[in-house]
Amino acid sequence: MSVHSVIGGNGTIGQETVRHLAAAECQVRIVQRHPRPIAGAAATATADVFDLDGLTRAVEGSEVVYLLLGLPYDTKTWLEGFPRAVSHAVEAARRVGARLVYFDNVYMYGPVRGPMTEDTPDNPTTPKGLARARAARVLMDAVEKGTIRGLIARSADFYGNYRPFDQVKAIAERLDKGRKAQLLLRADKVHSLTYSPDAGRAVAALGQQADAFDAIWHMPTDPNALTGAQLVDLIGTLLGKEARLTVLPKLLLRMVGLFDGTVRGLLEMSYQFEQDYRFDSSKIARAYGLTATPLRQGLADHLAFLGHALVADARPPAGGLSSSAVSR
Repeated sequence: MSVHSVIGGNGTIGQETVRHLAAAECQVRIVQRHPRPIAGAAATATADVFDLDGLTRAVEGSEVVYLLLGLPYDTKTWLEGFPRAVSHAVEAARRVGARLVYFDNVYMYGPVRGPMTEDTPDNPTTPKGLARARAARVLMDAVEKGTIRGLIARSADFYGNYRPFDQVKAIAERLDKGRKAQLLLRADKVHSLTYSPDAGRAVAALGQQADAFDAIWHMPTDPNALTGAQLVDLIGTLLGKEARLTVLPKLLLRMVGLFDGTVRGLLEMSYQFEQDYRFDSSKIARAYGLTATPLRQGLADHLAFLGHALVADARPPAGGLSSSAVSR
């Protein structure tokens, strides 16, 4: 049985990845500074991704290593941390003869007119985008040199049980209390969202496909993206609540950002809310049949997970593909 070591296996995407790897009868090892055993994981190993020798020992014997890493939302931490973490994961994978799967986001693309695809060139316009671009380049340079076999699994913004910030939960809780949902900067711009269970399922699937390596893949994401106002309206419909919203302007966010580092980080990426943000995942659908849970169904599933009562006739018929340092 092949060993799949998941660095960050206790995180949101990590747990979904572990679950799907275990279902495929892979031997799964969770690697983390403070690993917790979870269903489906055969073993745990303690390691810090910034300690190369310790990381190498933790992934010894692996056929595939997964780097599902989140870092505090701080510019300096990102610029130093992501390239170094990927460099260590590449070297550890090389030492033990493993393939490497790196889970990434879209910050390196910068502002994009039209859909983001795997062929969209890097054009980072922010320090966080630069951090992501440098980290991805570390991996792809190693792939191009033949040092290791690796792939990048790239996601749009999440919805689902994502602990650092669950936008759907934030909207639902305000609507549930009869309050206005709060949106950042604009309500009329389209914004693609990746359902976290879909991302974990796709990461696990790619890791088991030898021909998926040496490439970049976008995670399955519903192509029918909504504007912020449409998202609030749909969540209100699913909850049976009046869908009211307010838009938080940049000046207000700048004031809050003086005291809140997360808000400062969001402001750095403000272009993602001020223009359409469309994410194309058709490549992975064509290659492996991995398609997204329809947004309406994913939202209904997630609201049910959160414990919100849904309108009886709001949930669509069963079907589709729903599966119902910070780690991903």
